[in-house]
Amino acid sequence: MKKVLITGASSGLGLEIGKLCEKKKFQVINLSRNKSPFQDIIVDLSDNESISKTVEFVKKNHPDFDILILNSGIMPLEKVGQIEFDIDNLFKINIVGTIKLVNELFTLIKKNKTDLVFVGSTASLKGSDKHSTYCASKHAVEGFIRSLQVELKNEPIRVIGFHPGGFNSNLREGIIKEGYMESKDLATLMMDILDLPKTMEVSEIVINRKKT
Repeated sequence: MKKVLITGASSGLGLEIGKLCEKKKFQVINLSRNKSPFQDIIVDLSDNESISKTVEFVKKNHPDFDILILNSGIMPLEKVGQIEFDIDNLFKINIVGTIKLVNELFTLIKKNKTDLVFVGSTASLKGSDKHSTYCASKHAVEGFIRSLQVELKNEPIRVIGFHPGGFNSNLREGIIKEGYMESKDLATLMMDILDLPKTMEVSEIVINRKKT
């Protein structure tokens, strides 16, 4: 049985990915601040102690994971000059916690030949009004992806950058927007990519929202 670790599988895209993994008889483990329908490891990616405890728990109880999907993220929006939300917290959750998690599990990742999937955004590749800090954090995710791909180019490990545009999720505070993509469809696409032979790596995929 394959084992998949997913950050933020308690809702949105992470939840839909987890459901599809369960249908494939994978063991799904949610790494999140919130509980899910799967096995939960409660972790706060903005807190170093919480990350360290989670890493030790994974090493002890789930050292044989086959896939690691880095999906957690938040998206507060304000124009520069009007930002009042916690910028440090945004970066901790969107990128710093991810780097620390991968870094501390790296020995197991290499041992297990673990597939790594990073959920970025089209914001990882461009700028956008009111999205300055969010875009900056997602650009950092893209930089980490590309660097890992270089570091692991001679290893049997796939490093996949998954960059969706606007889709309906809890990132938008539950507001459903007509014409936006759906988490279920994006999850299906991700699973199709992971189902490809290990000799094939979709290094980067950009999924733009298309008007119909």
